[in-house]
Amino acid sequence: MNQRSKKLTWTFVTLLVMFFLFWGAKTYSENYRVKAEKELDHVHGELQVVVDVMNQPYLFPLDNRSLLQNYASFNTSTRFPNLHHAAIDYRVEPGSPVYAVADGVVSFSGEMDGYAGLVVIDHSKESLYSLYGHLSLKSDMVELGSIKRGDIVGYIAEPSESYGIGTVSHLHFALRLGEKADYPSSGDERWMAGYTERHPIFSGFIDPERFILQTVRWNQS
Repeated sequence: MNQRSKKLTWTFVTLLVMFFLFWGAKTYSENYRVKAEKELDHVHGELQVVVDVMNQPYLFPLDNRSLLQNYASFNTSTRFPNLHHAAIDYRVEPGSPVYAVADGVVSFSGEMDGYAGLVVIDHSKESLYSLYGHLSLKSDMVELGSIKRGDIVGYIAEPSESYGIGTVSHLHFALRLGEKADYPSSGDERWMAGYTERHPIFSGFIDPERFILQTVRWNQS
């Protein structure tokens, strides 16, 4: 085999390997997406048992909400690359009030790296906790202890208050199975995680918009 033939053969082999690697990765990605969606449907189906015995629906944490980044979206930007978004981001003006979505107990309220102000509320009746990130440290934030549905937990921060906010002011809002104390303070499963390596449902983060609408629809039926 002459040099030119060898070169053509290696080029063909390289392209063939690249094709199978791409196809394999695409197939794995699709299978993983289907698995995650099935798990998400299963968990939200199980949560209907909780919804059925609720006295009132969960509130949305803002007066008006405009989607900035969806739950479970895969981040390919240079900030938090190749990670899944564990929450939902709502675009909102700085200084806007943020409300507790349900009765509970504030288990954390203060400064957190990447968040500026952060509040976590345990909702023991539903075995969930809610997380409110990118609150302003320049304004009043709720204190630890009991809180009622609709109480103000804090106010939206300016983007300049933390590198984690980015260039657009917004609320980072999450709902997670269990309580804050059920999770570690470091690692991918940490209680304040904003992104996860796996799809967030496998780390206990549910779709917040879906769950709140689930409670609202039940209340209207």
